[in-house]
Amino acid sequence: MINIANKLICLSLNSHWQPIGYKTVKDAIVNLCGSQINPKPTVMALDIDYTVDEFNVPLYNEPISIIPRSWSEWITLPVRSWELSISSPNLEIRIPTVIIAINFGKMPLRQFRSKPSKEAIYHRDNGTCQYSGKKINKDHATVDHIIPKSKGGTDTWSNLVLCRRDINSKKGNKLNSEVGLKLLKYPEEPNPVPASNLIKDIRHIDWQHFIKK
Repeated sequence: MINIANKLICLSLNSHWQPIGYKTVKDAIVNLCGSQINPKPTVMALDIDYTVDEFNVPLYNEPISIIPRSWSEWITLPVRSWELSISSPNLEIRIPTVIIAINFGKMPLRQFRSKPSKEAIYHRDNGTCQYSGKKINKDHATVDHIIPKSKGGTDTWSNLVLCRRDINSKKGNKLNSEVGLKLLKYPEEPNPVPASNLIKDIRHIDWQHFIKK
């Protein structure tokens, strides 16, 4: 239960059914049923039904229906064989994977003024090593400090670039000029973008109906 509750597998949509973020299972359920601090629910969960084959395996590309459900409706839904659930002594509840805001129709803009994460650098640099120009898988990507931290470099947008692991290892704590490296372009802080632009990874199969590939 604890592990499932903390999984980030709940996609958040605004009232226009546009993705605006994602939540843990725990936070999604709190938003769905309300809490002591905010007793009024702020979202509904999407009940997505699929065609199944002769082995009762869902055909995820063929949803039969997508219906918003309130908490009182949600807890009466059966848990199907392919779904995750949480249980109490008296109740087994299907885990919501997509929630939709009831009264929020805006598209938030994401600012980039805080310390950038590896994932944020990866998205800004379009998954491309800023020295070799080659695409990099996330698992093989590193973030390079243009001016090494040992020489006063900081964790800022203008000093961090996506870099192949072997190049970063070769560079070490030297300056680019010392090892003959040249940047493809000068890194900058990205302009604010709609939150939906940053949601690329499909963390649950149900998300595929709402995220542009």
